[in-house]
Amino acid sequence: MFQTLNTRTDPFTKREKMTAEHLVKTRFQYLHLSNDVLLGNFIVNLMGSIMSGVFLYYRIPVLSDRFVCFFGNMEMILGVAWIAANTGIIIAYEWPVRQCLKRYHTGKLLVPDRLALARKRLLNEPYLIASVNVGAWTVICLVYRFLNIPNTLMVWISSGLTTGVLAFFWAEHVIQNNLVSFFFPHGGLGQIPGVWSMSLRARLGILIFVVSIVPLGFILLTISQFKNIQAAGQMSESDLLDLLGDAISMESLIFIAIAIFLFLMVSETLRRPVAEIILSLSRVIKGDFSARSRIFARDEIGFAGETLNRMTEGLKEKEFIRSTFGRYVGQEVRDEILKGDIPLDGELKQATLLFADLRDFTPRVENTPPNEMICILNAYLDEMTRCIGRHRGMVLQFIGDEIEAVFGAPLSLADHERAAVKAALDMRAGLEALNKTLRSQGYEGLNHGIGIHTGQVLAANIGSRERIAYSLIGDTVNTASRIQGLNKNFKTDILVSGDIAQKAGDGFEFVQMPRVRLKGKNKMVAVFSLVGAHSTQVENC
Repeated sequence: MFQTLNTRTDPFTKREKMTAEHLVKTRFQYLHLSNDVLLGNFIVNLMGSIMSGVFLYYRIPVLSDRFVCFFGNMEMILGVAWIAANTGIIIAYEWPVRQCLKRYHTGKLLVPDRLALARKRLLNEPYLIASVNVGAWTVICLVYRFLNIPNTLMVWISSGLTTGVLAFFWAEHVIQNNLVSFFFPHGGLGQIPGVWSMSLRARLGILIFVVSIVPLGFILLTISQFKNIQAAGQMSESDLLDLLGDAISMESLIFIAIAIFLFLMVSETLRRPVAEIILSLSRVIKGDFSARSRIFARDEIGFAGETLNRMTEGLKEKEFIRSTFGRYVGQEVRDEILKGDIPLDGELKQATLLFADLRDFTPRVENTPPNEMICILNAYLDEMTRCIGRHRGMVLQFIGDEIEAVFGAPLSLADHERAAVKAALDMRAGLEALNKTLRSQGYEGLNHGIGIHTGQVLAANIGSRERIAYSLIGDTVNTASRIQGLNKNFKTDILVSGDIAQKAGDGFEFVQMPRVRLKGKNKMVAVFSLVGAHSTQVENC
């Protein structure tokens, strides 16, 4: 009937398996996830190499063709060596990440220590790649300087700094959009130790530096160097002006392209987490406390998302407590208590008490299987509770198979006597319907007795420091309970006190029973059997 999970052949939990199936379905997707950072870094360095070539082309027009050929060969040798070294460094650093992706792709069990290392390296990778790129271009420029190739400072500014920044934002963009949701499906980026982080202010500062200060400074250096060429008399003024115009135009186009590229990456990196937070907030406003914001980074926006998730979890827990509290005291009472409109330190109230108790239930417990008996009892209590609640009554407690309910407390109710009588008639009808169901299933029907009395009670929170309950105490409570017990003597199912029969008003049919002396009372007490309601009263019920 039940299928047992074989943990040897299925190493994933349900959540882990769903994650693997949704994120690494094909080999193409696996290769895409594994190599996007590497491919982007290669493209960025290729752009840097093109930039350096373009910038130097406009600054060495007076050099010999032999020197230009030597420079081109040197640039190619250094570029190939750097790309090979860069690729090896990144693959070696990414190895734990690639191993985890491979295991998710093949369905093998993840090693927790390897996964923890992969998460740490994944978050640190943009900083490593940026540092490696800037360092490599620094070495290349020092080699250029050693070989007496001019304008090495401009090459370092144009290609070194720009390539490092582009590589950083590209790696961060790929990791946040493709890999963070995979390695951190439930957030928690801020809980990984030993991870570098950069604030939004620092990111925006770097962005402004690259798209504004670097281009302006570079153009100023271009103009200065062309002045030096003019002072040296190496070119005519007309040729020099034409070359300067071409150089500045080409440089401007390159930096505009870089600015657009950075804008697209950074704006998407900022937009997605903000959109996630807005979406989660809109769901929370509508009452959906299961909403969770996906976390993409360890910056201020990521912290806001983590805080929102913790807040939503707290609201969900509070809503659960609130709804559970409402099941015990009723929703209206719950709302009044939470608003502070009901004093819980004790008050005197005019209220009506209703007690209901099953007849001959103990022998049935002994002769019926426990699970079946509990189902029958719960069905009875559930039906009676609904009947009481329909008439604005509140169940105070269940004592075994006995029900204690109140009308008029803690919320005041002008006609609480009539409401209690209506509820009793409703409980009679509900029990008849329940008995039909029980008999159709082969069980005997249930019988109960109901007692109702009205008067003054003391309502308060009563209990110990560890546990309290909203309770009513006083003679009214005792009288109602003892009237309920008289149903056994009179062979009735609903008995009310004389006060109830008098205050309930017209529309109900009562039959006076012999006067009795209740336990603890000296005077005889009048009790009435509730036969039913007149036809118009039944319609109002």
